[in-house]
Amino acid sequence: MNFKILRKNIFASLALCLAFALFSCTNEVSDNNVIGFGYQFPEATGFSRAFYSQVYNEKGEKQFTVVTFNLQGWEDIPFIRLEDVGKFMNYINDRGYNYYLPPSGESVYKCKYYQDDAGTVYPVEWKDDTLYFDVKNQTIYSDDFTRMVSPKNTVNNGIGNVYAAKVDALPNVFPKIDFNNNTTYVKTKERTTIDLKAYGLKMFVFDTSKIKFPDSNGYENDLLVPFQVIADTFLRIAVCSFNGFDYYVGIDATSDQLATTKAYDSGRFVRSSRSQLKAEYNYRNLCLLFDKNYCLKERRTEVGKDNIGAFINDSIFKAGLGFDLLSTDTATYDTALVKFLKGYIDDGHTGYHEPSMYQSYASISQYQRLSSESFNGPRNKALDDIYKARKADRDRAAASEKKKKGVFYVNDGNADKMAVIVFDNFLQGNPGNLTDLEKIAGANTYWFLTKAFEDIAAHPTVKNVVIDLSCNGGGVIQQCMLALCFLRDTNEFFLAEKNHLDNSVAKFYYSIDTGSATSLKKNYNFYVLTSGFSFSCGNFFPAICHYQLGVPIVGQKSGGGGGVVKPTQTSDGALFQTSASAEMCAIDASGNYVCIDAGVPVDLEVPYDKFYSGTSIYKDLYEIIKADPRYAGNFN
Repeated sequence: MNFKILRKNIFASLALCLAFALFSCTNEVSDNNVIGFGYQFPEATGFSRAFYSQVYNEKGEKQFTVVTFNLQGWEDIPFIRLEDVGKFMNYINDRGYNYYLPPSGESVYKCKYYQDDAGTVYPVEWKDDTLYFDVKNQTIYSDDFTRMVSPKNTVNNGIGNVYAAKVDALPNVFPKIDFNNNTTYVKTKERTTIDLKAYGLKMFVFDTSKIKFPDSNGYENDLLVPFQVIADTFLRIAVCSFNGFDYYVGIDATSDQLATTKAYDSGRFVRSSRSQLKAEYNYRNLCLLFDKNYCLKERRTEVGKDNIGAFINDSIFKAGLGFDLLSTDTATYDTALVKFLKGYIDDGHTGYHEPSMYQSYASISQYQRLSSESFNGPRNKALDDIYKARKADRDRAAASEKKKKGVFYVNDGNADKMAVIVFDNFLQGNPGNLTDLEKIAGANTYWFLTKAFEDIAAHPTVKNVVIDLSCNGGGVIQQCMLALCFLRDTNEFFLAEKNHLDNSVAKFYYSIDTGSATSLKKNYNFYVLTSGFSFSCGNFFPAICHYQLGVPIVGQKSGGGGGVVKPTQTSDGALFQTSASAEMCAIDASGNYVCIDAGVPVDLEVPYDKFYSGTSIYKDLYEIIKADPRYAGNFN
């Protein structure tokens, strides 16, 4: 990647404090409709210090240098120039950009991203896009916001940021997954607007023309933006953290934890309290994140919870959590955050990892115990309880079988008539030289299924195959797509996504190298077994089977999970993940959007005590499916 126009020769520099004289602030804003206690953030009459910050990737490698500003009256809260917003965005979307100051008397700054980056013309989906920063009205907006914050491997046919990126083939691990141009909007996008004044947050304009920056000079009317606003809204497919000195950006989902943990642990400092300004700033950023980047606000009643309105602040206070989340006492705040995430948001995807940087490294495990033992909400608790019960039942039943290979066979009339394939996560690791099916299932789902069907082929009397997802908690979406290859007729496949930032619904089409060659739909009658735990990809798989492929779902309604997970950091360092603005959904036969967060209905209900029971494991399940008039002919 490179920075086009005014963005050349970025060099690494040691973090330096720069002493500056105060410059005049031209920002004007009225704090109306602010949240929390109605706390008024101060005007900033200048910046108190500026210093070089390094930006590291998830491996801890330096990527580029930015300047972090602390403003008078705003303590050590980080602000960055719009010039550096462009660098962060370029790191995510790999596109050339330029920065435009407003004409005299106007207040709208622009950051434009180009289709043509240094002579490389991207395919049709890459268009010239512009972000607008309106200082007078304290808004950030764009008609193409989602496409701009999307890496190029997640943009298809002009539509941005599908949660499943295309991937190149890796032999004996997974085949190539690519886009095709059938991707289209079911519901077209709307303008995305981030209204900072609704949260009392502010952008400021300063004269930085006398400052020498790593890659350019300053401007007389330079725009400074709160960094956390960028991290919470722009970098929604990445986790980006600031430890008081430097920034860490994780794009690779498998390495995000490394990036954030590295930043937090290097910046920890134990304090018993924080200022009211820091408490308010942190709370408002938390509200901004959930207002703009949480996809399940209006679908919570489907799982027995209250819906969240335009501002989550109202719901937080109704739940009795607002005062503690605004507390200046650090232990009170960190405990309240666990309650909020695990007990109130409670969507199964929202998880708590580390407390704020005010807590010591040794206290991390204490708050993690609170998260798992004390504050689980009803949905998290139900998922945990169902999983523990089903796993224990299945393990007891499997222990009586002579072979435990990840594939079980049900015998009828001295012949194997049904196979049951069992895997509990969608995984994309390298299986290497593994030969045991159970161990392969614990490494790579696609390769496991390839070997599992080779095993089933050696049992020619088997014509019915059950995919047991009763204890499947999800995993890598690409592996879910590849697993579905075995159940469908063609190599063309679509995923549906609702994006709550621009209110669009899209069908993203893919082509997968294996395709019809992998499909075994003509060879077998498929069924999918789900429980009230089957979650995330373990919920999306049966959703595709139910709404697209006509594969029967048996068992109990799945546990749900529709949000795409975003790891994030509060402005004072607490680490968690939640369901981001992109929501996995289904499209029914009439082309309508279907929310799947509350689970996928079953075609044949099976009691839990019949899942793994009988004279052999899955024998009762076999008899129930066989006895149903809709499927009886499959067993002749």
